[in-house]
Amino acid sequence: MSIPVHTPVASLRVFLESIVDYAGLFPPASLEMRECVANYAQYLAGPHGWALGRFIVPASRLQEFAEARAAVPGGQWRISATISGDIAAELDLVEQFNARSKNAAADCVELRVSAVREVDRACALRPCGIAIFFEIAPERAAELLPFLSHSGAHAKLRTGGVVESAFPELERVTDFIACCAELGLAFKATAGLHHPLRCVRALTYEPESPTGAMHGFLNLFTAAAMAWSAVLAGREVPRETLATCLADSDFSDWHFEDDGLTWSGDEEPVRFDLGELRAVRQRFALSFGSCSFQEPIEELHEMNLL
Repeated sequence: MSIPVHTPVASLRVFLESIVDYAGLFPPASLEMRECVANYAQYLAGPHGWALGRFIVPASRLQEFAEARAAVPGGQWRISATISGDIAAELDLVEQFNARSKNAAADCVELRVSAVREVDRACALRPCGIAIFFEIAPERAAELLPFLSHSGAHAKLRTGGVVESAFPELERVTDFIACCAELGLAFKATAGLHHPLRCVRALTYEPESPTGAMHGFLNLFTAAAMAWSAVLAGREVPRETLATCLADSDFSDWHFEDDGLTWSGDEEPVRFDLGELRAVRQRFALSFGSCSFQEPIEELHEMNLL
């Protein structure tokens, strides 16, 4: 699909800078490696490459990635490697990849944990210079997030999947964002954020796919800005306002302008200047993983934002 290109207003550019980590290898897209690598190269060189973040690849497939990457021209790529097997063995694969790769570098790893001892082990084995994101279940946030904040690591929130039960309730997402802000803990999100605003859509790309309520990335990152700004100002995080923002499906409540963003979906409009938005994106709400880059971009075009 050919998408017309418009220069985004400054606040939208800051809001979306490097926001989408491309995860085309993962469901529901589940594309082949060479197709994903070719897609990423095309997106990176395209008019919206500034909104593209890292390429997400399982650590166990880094060699396969290296072979596909060698066939595609371009400069240095940023990689995030997911770990799902033996932590020590897969971190070793990341180190080996970085030592020999000349056109890509894995500067992040991501893994799911359910206990403090798993965090301890991964942090002890983490190679120097590599950021680590720990995915925890939203219901374990109160227990594990304080520990992460002292570990030098980041948090990761799974916001969806290919079944309705994989999407956390609004209350869980609200609490996760608020807790991270209160702890000064940076986070990323992953899965189910293909759409800008909360909506009911098909959960996969299959013709007979079931539908379900999906979180929106404009909702999520605006709520994160509210939480972060409140903490910086020494105020209590407004959980009710965060929840209202996360549930808002009315695009007319978002006002992107050259000098800032205003959300007017509550009794009192909330405004963020460019400096606040930049700080939120660089220091707190870092990115979200999506198996599609085109889908979010196309929908932003349909909303006349891009």
